[in-house]
Amino acid sequence: MKQRSALDMYADGGAWWETSISDVRKNEILIRGYPIEELIGNVSYTQMLYLLLCGEILSEKKAKLWESVLVAGADHGPRAPSIAAARMAATCGISFNSCVATGINVLGDVHGGAVEKAMALFYETNEQIEIRGGEGAMADVIGERFEQFRREGRKLPGFGHQLHDDDPRVRRLYALAGELVEEGEISGRYLAIAEAYRSHLEKTKGKRMTMNIDGVAAAIQCELGVPAAAAKGVFALSRGMGIVAHAFEEWQNGVLIKGPCPNRDDLVRYTGPAKRHLEK
Repeated sequence: MKQRSALDMYADGGAWWETSISDVRKNEILIRGYPIEELIGNVSYTQMLYLLLCGEILSEKKAKLWESVLVAGADHGPRAPSIAAARMAATCGISFNSCVATGINVLGDVHGGAVEKAMALFYETNEQIEIRGGEGAMADVIGERFEQFRREGRKLPGFGHQLHDDDPRVRRLYALAGELVEEGEISGRYLAIAEAYRSHLEKTKGKRMTMNIDGVAAAIQCELGVPAAAAKGVFALSRGMGIVAHAFEEWQNGVLIKGPCPNRDDLVRYTGPAKRHLEK
């Protein structure tokens, strides 16, 4: 991304704001060139999202598949930090929109960033496979990238889950994506890359390894051409649904100041110096 000041760009003849997304004038709104009145009632939420983000309208089948990804990631209960943070904020008596913002703001590289990391890995892997001659190079490329992750002490994104070893979300998304591969709507290339990583990981560890929701969501969004750098924003839209619901439920309960854990000595442990006093 270029780093230029707005004043420099303006001095060079650019407008103060330049956008290829929307053109809004008196009594006229164009989104990527389409009149808004033609889009309203004719495109779905996910088709609109893809149009805004990528500039084109997805086919209905592809849009439905992407919508399934958004639905799958909507909620994972108060175990998820973003949900817990939104609920805890609601007990502090702040406005409802601030509760939602609290949950959204927890999303980042650690919680909510695995899809972006997996997408970047899958895109890079596919690029290397193509450079090195196609499908026959897949095993070598994946083996090399896997070893690089191992040497650097990094976890392979998109695989394993602390709670689920047969995540129903993953099974369902794989089935839906498989139907579109058979119909020729998507290539299946990135799903194959993801599965090859899972298989390599399983053989290396010598035990059953599963792909998690982040891995399958990443593979599907790569199939659709969604930019990896936009993945956290997309996930915020998905998990935002659950954050809104949980924050609203807690907000309605009227319970005040529910901290991150119950008031028990075994849950909060002091590790600082023993009691001491100022010298007189």
